[in-house]
Amino acid sequence: MKSITDYDQEILREPNNAELYRLRGIEYSQKDDYDRAIMDYDQANKLNPGCAKTYNNRGVAYRNKGDLEQAISDFDQAIRFAPNFARPYLSRGITFEIKGEKDRAEADYNKAVQLDPKEADAYFYRGDLYRMFSECFYRKKDIERGNECFDLAITDFNQAIKINPNNAMFYLHRGMTKNIKEDFDQAIMDFDQAIKVDPKYVDAYWLRGSTYKRKKNLNLAIENFNQTLQLDPNKKPVYSERANVYFDIGDYAKAVADWEVVLQFDPNDSFAKIGINRAKGRIPNKEQKA
Repeated sequence: MKSITDYDQEILREPNNAELYRLRGIEYSQKDDYDRAIMDYDQANKLNPGCAKTYNNRGVAYRNKGDLEQAISDFDQAIRFAPNFARPYLSRGITFEIKGEKDRAEADYNKAVQLDPKEADAYFYRGDLYRMFSECFYRKKDIERGNECFDLAITDFNQAIKINPNNAMFYLHRGMTKNIKEDFDQAIMDFDQAIKVDPKYVDAYWLRGSTYKRKKNLNLAIENFNQTLQLDPNKKPVYSERANVYFDIGDYAKAVADWEVVLQFDPNDSFAKIGINRAKGRIPNKEQKA
C-alpha cells in the first residue's frame, strides 16, 4: 500500500497523471483530511474531466464534510459519465438516507444491487434501511409490513455476509435486526461472530452486553460492558446501562459510581441523578460512611 509521501514523489515525476491525484485524494480522505482530498480530486478532474470514479470519490469527501447537496451533485455527475457503475448509486443512496429521503435511498440501493449483484455494501445499506423500516412499522403496530421489512433486512444481511464474510459490521447489524423480534440467542451469535472478526469492535461488546441484559443474564451483561469500557472509556451510555444492572443485582455502590461518571459527561443527566438518589437510599449507613 502506498503512502501520501509515495504519491507526492510520483506526482513530482508525473504531474499530469490524473489517477495519481485521485489515489492521493483517497489517502487524504482515509485520514479525514477532506479539504486536501477535495483539492486532489479537483486536480484529477481538471486533468481527466470524465472520470466517474473521481466524482464519486469527491462526492464521498463532500458528504463526510457535511455538504450533502454538493455530494449529490458529484454522484449525479458520476452516474452521467458511467450510468452502469454501481458505486455512485450506492454513495448517493447513503446520502439520501442521511437527508431523510428514504424512498430515494432505497431506489438507489436497488439500482446498485441490480448493476453489481456482488456489491456487498449495497446489500448491507439496503438491509439496514429495511431494518429501520421494520422498527418503524412495529412501533405503529403495522405487524404485517414490519414482518415484511424484517425479512427483507435479514435476506440482505445474509447476502452481504455471503459475499464478504469478513466484515464485522454486517454481523453486528444482523444481530441488531434479530433483537427486534427478541431472538436474543441468534443475536448473540451474530455479536460473537462480529467480535471474532474484529476483537476490538466496541459496539459488538456493548450490544452483546445489552442483549444479555435483556435476557436477564446480568453477570454476562456486566462482563461485556466492562470489555466495552476497556476498549472505549468514553462510552457514556454504557456506564448508564451498567449502573442499571448493578442496581438490579443490589450492588448499589457500584451503581452510584457509574452514574457519577455519567454526570461527569453530562452534569444535567436527570436519570443519573435519580439513580444516584435511589441507590444511595438503599446503601446501609455504615457502608456509605466507609
